[in-house]
Amino acid sequence: MKLLFSMLTLISFQTYAQFGFTNIDSVDVIKNTLTLKYPWAGGIDYAQLSNIDLNQDGVQDLFIFDRSADKVLTFIQNGTNGQVDYTYAPEYEDNFPPMISWCLLADYNCDGKKDIFTYTIGGFKVYKNTSTSTTLQFELAKNILKTNIYGNNVYIYSSAIDIPSITDIDNDGDLDILAFGVGGSKVEYQRNMSMENYGVCDSLEFITGNICWGLFEESAISNSISLNQPCPGQVSNPYSVHPATNQDRHAGSTVLALDLDANGVMDLLLGDIAYNTITSLINGGTAPNTNSAMISFNTSFPSAHPVNIPIFPAAFHLDINNDNVRDLVVCPNSTVGSQNYEGVWYYENTGADNLPTFVHQQNDFLQGEMIDFGSGSYPVLFDVNGDEVLDLLVSIEGKYNGASGNQISKIAYFENTGTNDSPVYNLITDDYMNLSTLGLGVSLNFYPTFGDIDGDGDEDMILGEYNGYMYLFTNIAGAGNTANFILADTLRENDNTPIVDGIYPIPLLIDLDRDNDLDLVLGKRDGTLNYYTNIGDSANLELKLFYTNFGGVNVTQTGYVEGRAIPTFVDIDTVFHLLVGSKEGYIYYYDNINNNLSGNFDLVSASLDNINIGFQSAPFVSNQRSDNTVLMYLGNKRGGLGLYKSGSVSNVGLTQTKTYELTIYPNPTSDNFYLLLPHSKSQSAQLSIYDMRGVLIKSQNINQTKTLINTSHLSNGVYLIQLNVDGIIYSKKLIINA
Repeated sequence: MKLLFSMLTLISFQTYAQFGFTNIDSVDVIKNTLTLKYPWAGGIDYAQLSNIDLNQDGVQDLFIFDRSADKVLTFIQNGTNGQVDYTYAPEYEDNFPPMISWCLLADYNCDGKKDIFTYTIGGFKVYKNTSTSTTLQFELAKNILKTNIYGNNVYIYSSAIDIPSITDIDNDGDLDILAFGVGGSKVEYQRNMSMENYGVCDSLEFITGNICWGLFEESAISNSISLNQPCPGQVSNPYSVHPATNQDRHAGSTVLALDLDANGVMDLLLGDIAYNTITSLINGGTAPNTNSAMISFNTSFPSAHPVNIPIFPAAFHLDINNDNVRDLVVCPNSTVGSQNYEGVWYYENTGADNLPTFVHQQNDFLQGEMIDFGSGSYPVLFDVNGDEVLDLLVSIEGKYNGASGNQISKIAYFENTGTNDSPVYNLITDDYMNLSTLGLGVSLNFYPTFGDIDGDGDEDMILGEYNGYMYLFTNIAGAGNTANFILADTLRENDNTPIVDGIYPIPLLIDLDRDNDLDLVLGKRDGTLNYYTNIGDSANLELKLFYTNFGGVNVTQTGYVEGRAIPTFVDIDTVFHLLVGSKEGYIYYYDNINNNLSGNFDLVSASLDNINIGFQSAPFVSNQRSDNTVLMYLGNKRGGLGLYKSGSVSNVGLTQTKTYELTIYPNPTSDNFYLLLPHSKSQSAQLSIYDMRGVLIKSQNINQTKTLINTSHLSNGVYLIQLNVDGIIYSKKLIINA
């Protein structure tokens, strides 16, 4: 479905000019004298890791699912035995279907290809790996997994916040499932009956084999373990279902089953939602079975270097260094109040696969090779040191603070030691101007914009902050010198009223009306823009709110209340183009801006060049380069950056097929609207209605001058109406508000 969606989006907007952005990784980034290996991979917050052969070369590569943005990351293992040797390979990411909350890869049908187990409302969804020698692909195998318990077929339960274990528990060759039961503190065993029923492992037919596997209980209020807990109704048959018992509610656990002591039965590693450690439990059984008891536990695993990840760690068992022995990676599983920049703990297994010795290697596996300082990244280019070469500032919405357990915003400063055409970024500090210590608001969600607002030849700064206020910093350095900012005031309108317009303000200084002074465009949480014109001059900033819902821009998806509009304008041959990031990760592209500041801009695409690297897309496009291209720096919820280079931009928006205004009414509407064909005579035309992601909703031929279009079947929201008349495209946004 994801591939189909991408094709629909591309087809829907192929008549419009696009920037032709392509992902690049050729710009070097240096941190502590070392050149980062994956600087533009977009960051990692809360990772779930699995092995998979992405390129069908017989070597297990690396798959990461980041639950903070439901985003897939793919890395190719370069084949060096015993070495961590990966190349970031984003070209495989769109081959995976849409997934939410958690995702684990495991081969359920024994064909040597890792399949997908992922969360769906109520439990587990499974996709079968149907890859060929040349193409990575998946098809839906089970929309939801079921189990037989007490003669009834019910969903196998999985919480959206938990992580289950999917492995062969009874050593019969098919995959079983271990997970905490609904509202319970005991682990349930779902036994796969594929081998028993068919003699092969290619089916997903389960019975509930045990509702208190391991005969232990985790406390409902802590991570403490009670061993040898009775399971009422237990009988000698290990595959009998034990009757359900009332259990204290325990919300939030991660489960990993593996053999820690080579005795042939599965032990456990558990993570708890309120704790920072991993607990190991040793199984006292001597042969594969389903009812042997856990006999000991350790709440600080591994003993030599215990996990310490606040909060809710999850453990993953996979081969990191290509030595055919599985290692251990532990990551935070909570998306709230947890570590978000040193949260991929890698332990190399120097022992055997079934008798591991996990030796700690690092806390920031892969993360440390990326631009990544926390969650929510906003890139901005600004000449910090006055050398006429644009440097890179990356604002981080929230970086975990171990001392307080809270998050705080910082701005990282990378000096460009190259040129504007061939930048090289060297990290100078992760807290530019010590902004995190100034106590501005709640010190979250910093977003800077720069421009000379006092006419002294250097650029000043306006800083947006979470609580809705913006702050004016005056640059007292003088032209050509390293910027030296002092906090002057909160940003105010010309009547001295502070500008406060909801939380998450995204300010952008730009001379949109080309009167040689800077105006202010404000991106808003609700997905719209406001426009403040400067009624002063180039030496006196006097802002006055002129337009709300500026340009008719709205990047909030249908059914959502939040859009997180983050605007950046591109000035090409004195023609403005507008790119707007959104909470859902897509980039909206608008034109028809010049001489139309009081009107509605034209939506060219709701998914520019089909780019989406994760929630909260934050684009910043640099000035035109000497090779007639632009670079787009793209932030996202995971806290890192992507980098994209455009094709030739001198003719963006100038195509043989031009877009014209379409006449429709009433607008907004509820059940229907009238469409008027252009010109006074009846013609044949093709009508298409798209939602704001570019998905085709309705298509029909039009052959009357005035046509009534029924929209009663459409949900409330914003749609794009497009009419093709002899190759000429007419378009209009339609608002449905029943």
